[in-house]
Amino acid sequence: MISYIAGTIEAVSDNSVIVNTGGVGYRVVLPERVHGILSKVGAQVKLFIYPNFNSREGSFELYGFETAEELSFFRLLLTVSGVGPKSAQGILSAVDLPTLQLAIVKGDYDYLRKLSGIGPKTSQRIILELKSKLLEKNFGAGIGGGQDRDFASEGEAIDALVTLGYSAYHAREAIKAVTAEAKTSEEKIRQALKILAKK
Repeated sequence: MISYIAGTIEAVSDNSVIVNTGGVGYRVVLPERVHGILSKVGAQVKLFIYPNFNSREGSFELYGFETAEELSFFRLLLTVSGVGPKSAQGILSAVDLPTLQLAIVKGDYDYLRKLSGIGPKTSQRIILELKSKLLEKNFGAGIGGGQDRDFASEGEAIDALVTLGYSAYHAREAIKAVTAEAKTSEEKIRQALKILAKK
């Protein structure tokens, strides 16, 4: 079984990269959140791998992650009823790992259901099936921090930015960068727009 792939990025597509290692090119599917950071041709990368055979499509896919912790959490998501590799990858594309873990531990259903690839029932199942596991395993050292975050206003602000034409990834990154003084969704949007205008 492949644990990780280390090599040089030779090509980039919308959601994947080709990594050359030992003269062999491996196509690795990446979360959108990481894709923009790691997908530079010629860059040296080390990606932690989840190999998956799709029996319906008859295809073999490699899902790649920046850290071993992200891969472990990806595997944990796959234990939830109704969550497959593509939807689990979509979840990790939409939000950084500490934020996702915290939302699950807090039982923030409204925040989770706004993430890509998650419907109302899946959001409930993720909280129901993973909350206790996260508390037991203490995934992520910072999982207890940031308890005062307002996920509802963050979600509203992100939705508004996406409506304005920004990608979900850039919208979330901008909202994460706003100051603590921005309490309401409107204040978050105003600050986020200023941040996005500088890029």
